[in-house]
Amino acid sequence: MERPNETHSKESEWQTSPFGPFYCVFRWDLSRFDYPGPKQSEDLRVKFASENEIGSSAEVWYEGLSNEEGSPWANYLKRWTPASAAKWFLDSKKRLGAKMLVAEEQEVIVGINGIISETNSGKGRFFTGIVVSPKYRRRGIGSLLLHQTLSDLNKEGLRCAEVETIQGIPAAKYLYPKYGGKGIQVPV
Repeated sequence: MERPNETHSKESEWQTSPFGPFYCVFRWDLSRFDYPGPKQSEDLRVKFASENEIGSSAEVWYEGLSNEEGSPWANYLKRWTPASAAKWFLDSKKRLGAKMLVAEEQEVIVGINGIISETNSGKGRFFTGIVVSPKYRRRGIGSLLLHQTLSDLNKEGLRCAEVETIQGIPAAKYLYPKYGGKGIQVPV
């Protein structure tokens, strides 16, 4: 049963998440991705994190989720610390070829998106979601990370990109619908 104001795509049946308390999936059709990038300040740089930057990336991830308005991630974060998140990121890199896209301002990591390219399925997954440090929000950093991620996955020849998230958080309301993202409800 669909809830009001939520989108359901006929091309995809209901999905359940094997990863935890996620209530919706956003999917982008990369064959239709042809959007100009957002403006980027000269102080901001987007790049793939080096291994020695994974700890800082994990701290941004943890801080960003723990400071989300309304604390929607509180139960999820009970199982995590920045150190355990860094181990998860490194393990994902080793086992799944994951990459960590980071936004830096004056050599400080201020935003992240963990990405797994599944070439067999033609799908790119945001395994961390796009997370921006609370004091750097509302500056277009999330849009920049989203655009760069989708552009890179498109250049890799992947067909679609996905992120699992919680309905109602700012990223699900404002960021993920950008550039053609379609929300798909996941049963709880």
